Amino acid sequence: MMRKILFPIIASILLSSCKSESKERENTLESNKKTISKASKLTEQYNLFVEQFPIIKTPIKIKACDDDFSEFIQLNDTNNILDREEFNYIYGKIKINEEYIAVITLEEAECFMPILTTFKSNGEIVNSKELMIGRCGPDPCFECEELMEIDNDLNIYVAFNSRYFNCDENGNEIVGTDKKEVIYKTGKITKEGIIELTNEVKKQNPD
Repeated sequence: MMRKILFPIIASILLSSCKSESKERENTLESNKKTISKASKLTEQYNLFVEQFPIIKTPIKIKACDDDFSEFIQLNDTNNILDREEFNYIYGKIKINEEYIAVITLEEAECFMPILTTFKSNGEIVNSKELMIGRCGPDPCFECEELMEIDNDLNIYVAFNSRYFNCDENGNEIVGTDKKEVIYKTGKITKEGIIELTNEVKKQNPD
């Protein structure tokens, strides 16, 4: 009698367990499909994005307020995977190694600010940083330069070079009153696509 009672209970438990496992497998498969589809779409968008950039070789030197950027092409919004809404122009791409790549865009403001962004080969963004101090402006009795350099070893140097002086009533420089200042950062692009930058360092009247 006991066996007759237990058998349908056990069968019901086993059937419920099988249904649960089957549903779990379906959910896992569906989740995997979505993940693969998302990764595939990201890779496709990434490929379209980086194809817009010409390959550039190091060393690289950009004077953000002085160089002529009139011939540079604006980034196509349709294929723009950068998380920035400002007007961006294409500068170029640097191959870090087989797994990582870096692109440089120029963001339009008073000067053209270089933005360095690194990617994994699957299109995932690793790092993105502005390579500019951002102090230059059209002030009187003042000269300045915004400089960005990347050498052959992917070391980075970002600087704001300035010269201040007193002016006469006509706005002309008074000789012997000038003072120089440099504010800079140093850093590098690592083999893993990380952009390392120091805090700002200030020097008065540098050699």
